[in-house]
Amino acid sequence: MVNQRLSSCLIHVLLAIFIISFSASSVAQINDRVYNVQDFGALPDTHSISTNSIQAAIDSCYRQGGGTVFFPAGSYISGTIILKDNVVLHLEAEATLYASRNIDDYRAPLQDATRPVFIYANGAKNIGVKGLGEINGNARRVYEDLRKVDYFIEDITENARNAGVEMKQYYVVPPDVAMFIFYNCQDITMEGVSLVESSFWTLHMIRCQRILIQNMSIYSSLEKGVNADGIDMNSCRDVTIKNCKITTGDDAIVLKTRYDEPCENIRVSNCVLSSSSTALKLGTESFGDFRNIRFENCKVLNSNRGLSIVVRDGGTVENVTFSNISIECKRRHFNWWGNGDPIWIYLTKKYPEKSKAGYIKDIVFENISANGMGTSRIESTEGMRIENIQLINVNIEMYQEDYPDKRADHAIYASSVNGLILKNCKVTWDEENTEEKWGSALYISRCSEVVVENFLGRQGLIDSDIPAIVLSNTSNVSIENFVSDPSTKTVVAVNGPESKDITLINIQQLRNDQKRLSVNSEVIEKQSIQLIR
Repeated sequence: MVNQRLSSCLIHVLLAIFIISFSASSVAQINDRVYNVQDFGALPDTHSISTNSIQAAIDSCYRQGGGTVFFPAGSYISGTIILKDNVVLHLEAEATLYASRNIDDYRAPLQDATRPVFIYANGAKNIGVKGLGEINGNARRVYEDLRKVDYFIEDITENARNAGVEMKQYYVVPPDVAMFIFYNCQDITMEGVSLVESSFWTLHMIRCQRILIQNMSIYSSLEKGVNADGIDMNSCRDVTIKNCKITTGDDAIVLKTRYDEPCENIRVSNCVLSSSSTALKLGTESFGDFRNIRFENCKVLNSNRGLSIVVRDGGTVENVTFSNISIECKRRHFNWWGNGDPIWIYLTKKYPEKSKAGYIKDIVFENISANGMGTSRIESTEGMRIENIQLINVNIEMYQEDYPDKRADHAIYASSVNGLILKNCKVTWDEENTEEKWGSALYISRCSEVVVENFLGRQGLIDSDIPAIVLSNTSNVSIENFVSDPSTKTVVAVNGPESKDITLINIQQLRNDQKRLSVNSEVIEKQSIQLIR
């Protein structure tokens, strides 16, 4: 009897295991199902609009619990496609999905989409795009006279006009379509696929969480691709972007907070980036906060600006690190934001009467090797709302600008910063091809709590009287082990009535010749400056 009971129990256990295994395998089969778009009527040619067929494949996949919507080799054309839970698009090598040029092929309205969208998702989970194929935005642009002046670069535009630069730029030919907008989605994977020539931002994610973007290629024309950002993360959390190659006619990778929700816990690594605006950027939309962000082991090539943080809507940026990055900057046409500058931190108010003043703090640039044509700036227009900025092992080489509307003066300029640290930094200038506006290696204005250690640099022009380092209305400063060029006539200049508590330690040229220290004695007390050998 006991043996019978044991046998019966064993049978029930085995049956239960079988049922569980069957159920698990059934789920796996459902999730692993492949839905070929051609089976739903999609035609691999660019003469037939396949929107309905592709959407039917997605809808069927969704209703069956999810899986893969597969694009075999061929060229497909479509309007708006909406992704749904547990659906992944997979484009085979030599499969290309083109965005339609007909505005009537786009679905509207779509939540939080102010323009036509090619591939869209709202509130979806476990979605993505994979494969070795291509998604092509089919963008068109035209070169025309300047239609209006961008107020953010009014001075730059006027400078270009006065220098004789042609007042024309490229404009998008409608429809002005965003390639991707994912809104309020979770668990997103983008892998392998090439995204080419979007009319507007290429990959835009809004209020999304748990995102992985890897091994992707994104391209738009560096000359023509106005507003064709590569990757835009807007109030997103828990993001990994790695091993991507991005060449774009606007920002390559940019974090934004159009909403109150923060951008946080984001890591970008091992990417190669070229941009006609900024390669790696936070802002300008900055209503929410940014925190716990790391950019590392990246190469920036042929970019108008290298690394930037721009706050003008009241948010706080904190705990951000740029590490192990090489930068090559080259000036662009006047209409692009950027000056061929490796580093740019800027805090202001978008609307002086209405916008809140934000905050930038605890930012680290370490192991940065850069060559550029424009001044690297750290600047606030709203008082000391930039705090604790560190440049460690940062080397900057300055080269002649490509355009007649010259903009560069100093190599590094800092204004209204409380807590500025430069350690083991170096500035060099091209000696053969120079600019007449070149100034100091380091110009610090209205800052406090400044530490400069093991700094190497000189004035921009060898035969110039301009100081290598300028401290203007700056207090609580320590400069130690600064080495300039033997040709430098003024090693350090101190001016302004607010300059005080300045300590200069072990500066060889000042030990040998204190005349190389320039002090505005009329407004600065002598005891405010201390030389220590």
